[in-house]
Amino acid sequence: MARAWLLKACAAVLLVFGGLWLPWASPATARDVNPLEPIDTSSPQSTLQGFLDFTNKASESAYERLMTYLASSALFLSPEEVSAIRAAIHYLEAAERTLDVSALPPATERESARRLVIQLKEVLDRVDVPPLASVPDTEAMAKAEFKRWTLPGTEIRIARVETGPRSGEYLFDPETVARLPEFYAKVAHMPPKSGATPGWYEFSAYKPSGVALALYRVVPPRWILDVPGWAQVRLLDQPAWRWLGIVGLLAVGLVVLRLCVRLSRSWTKRRPSAARWADVLPPLGLAIVAPLGASILADVLRVSGDVYQVLTLSMWALYYGALTWATWVAGGALAESLIFVDRLRAGSIDSQLIRMVLRLLTLVVAIAILVAGADQIGLPAYSVVAGLGISGFAVALGAQQTLANLIGSIIIMVEKPFTIGNAVKVGGLEGQVESVGFRSTRIRTSYNSLATIPSSLVVNSTIDNMAVRDYCQISATLKLAHDTPAALVEDFVQTIGQVLRHHPDVSPNSVQVTLYDVGPQGLTVVLNVFIKASAAASELAARERIFLDVLRLAESKGIRFALPA
Repeated sequence: MARAWLLKACAAVLLVFGGLWLPWASPATARDVNPLEPIDTSSPQSTLQGFLDFTNKASESAYERLMTYLASSALFLSPEEVSAIRAAIHYLEAAERTLDVSALPPATERESARRLVIQLKEVLDRVDVPPLASVPDTEAMAKAEFKRWTLPGTEIRIARVETGPRSGEYLFDPETVARLPEFYAKVAHMPPKSGATPGWYEFSAYKPSGVALALYRVVPPRWILDVPGWAQVRLLDQPAWRWLGIVGLLAVGLVVLRLCVRLSRSWTKRRPSAARWADVLPPLGLAIVAPLGASILADVLRVSGDVYQVLTLSMWALYYGALTWATWVAGGALAESLIFVDRLRAGSIDSQLIRMVLRLLTLVVAIAILVAGADQIGLPAYSVVAGLGISGFAVALGAQQTLANLIGSIIIMVEKPFTIGNAVKVGGLEGQVESVGFRSTRIRTSYNSLATIPSSLVVNSTIDNMAVRDYCQISATLKLAHDTPAALVEDFVQTIGQVLRHHPDVSPNSVQVTLYDVGPQGLTVVLNVFIKASAAASELAARERIFLDVLRLAESKGIRFALPA
């Protein structure tokens, strides 16, 4: 009896969990089984009949082969036994399509459906199922007011799907799917009907079947399935051997992440210029480790129940978080690489524009990743988008000035009214532009202080860019003594004009020297010229040369300047 139980249990385990780990099935599988064979879900009758037929076919297709393997002295599965298992997996996957798993998180849907199919089969093997002819067919459901059918004496319900890609199909409804573990727990103590597979779920949920199938070519499956008693002690519905596997898996993951961090630091020390790209390694390592860990938890260790839900959803949340992190870091690294390749100054407007554009692009990609990740772990995409929209609106209301400064910075970077190093006048402030950030513009004043002006104020002010002018103007007023002879004043004015027109720093056509006013305080001579100087330093030097020439001329002609009253 015990041996028969073991044979049937092994058959069930290999039937259910062999699909993912048996891509190596022999060509006979393709001839014996049509992998596209569908299951009819057009009515409650066809859905129930299809579920029973496909699960029974799965048992029948592999049971005898596995009995032969376990009863023989062979250590490994033969190609024929592998083909039989693969055929059974096709039927079980088809049976999974009778469950409406739309309420399950996509990240856990596949493994949960496998487990739920077994539980439903165990339940139906223990309760009274009416003759299939009495179950409503397509014609009967077309006339029925309510598009659902409940198995008599139970709360197991088959209902029509009203929306989504499977609209119109009759499936075991989401409430039934959610309560299958509860239903199984209530009937597990009942004896199965004749022809059923006893202990199917118990063995598939608590024996290392996934490990056996993953290592079938290296270790005989019968050795791994023969678990000692101490390794079957359960904690939180998980046997001890599985907890050891979980701890080992997490330890390996932490070691890999630690190696990524060390490699990143080592890369940074050897090549400081590649430091930003080195920062991508830790999140990239996490983005690789997390989904692999989730796959091993589901397909090898076969973690079940609440522990499976928590660990798997956490792994996928880590994956999408790490992918978002890696995308953000990679965007910054790409921006700095483009700046380096184009030989741009780190604080230049072009550099800031490259950074901003790539930040916006990576922000869009990051949001898309987060929305996809939320959907994967069971949060509807529309609720995430709506949440982001509400949060964005709240942030916008609370940070209007910050957004105004950001928009101002974008305008400055696109229109470029000045560049880094230009001498500018912004409102009443004059100085040299040192940097343009995402929030403010910094100007070094003539007295060496650093003024930070919000970008919104800059774009709303009059900007005088003195660095883009070809000439700068010099204006001066000379006060001559009131008793200076008219002939001497006339000669002085004409001579100054001639000197300035031949001066190397002066534009000849711009020279204006004239006697402007005569008064008791003296004679006023106005001097107005444009010099070829754009930078502040060259302007000051040219002014000094011009005024020294004026002073020398006045001294040579005996011109006296008026004293202040």
